Amino acid sequence: MPWYAIRNVYHFGVKADGKNIFEERIVCFAAESATAAHKLAEVESRDYAISNNFVGHDEQVGYELDPDDLIQGHEVWSELFESLDSLEIFYQKRYLDYVYTPD
Repeated sequence: MPWYAIRNVYHFGVKADGKNIFEERIVCFAAESATAAHKLAEVESRDYAISNNFVGHDEQVGYELDPDDLIQGHEVWSELFESLDSLEIFYQKRYLDYVYTPD
């Protein structure tokens, strides 16, 4: 049975300075199809959000893992982006501009 990595994004909370905190979370599911994996992920995501008092974004993104057994260094997620920005600027915008630092 294939494995799928499914990404969900959650509103995690609000800092004292008013900044929102978001969590990008990727969870793996074994399922007969991508549709079945998304259904499993929807249930898990809803339960996760409820149990943590988070708000989940409606969109999920899924990725079918390679059919090989999971081993050290196995790729579980790959997503491509396009931009006119340099690697350094893209990285800054995507990963560093919004880094969460606890109060």
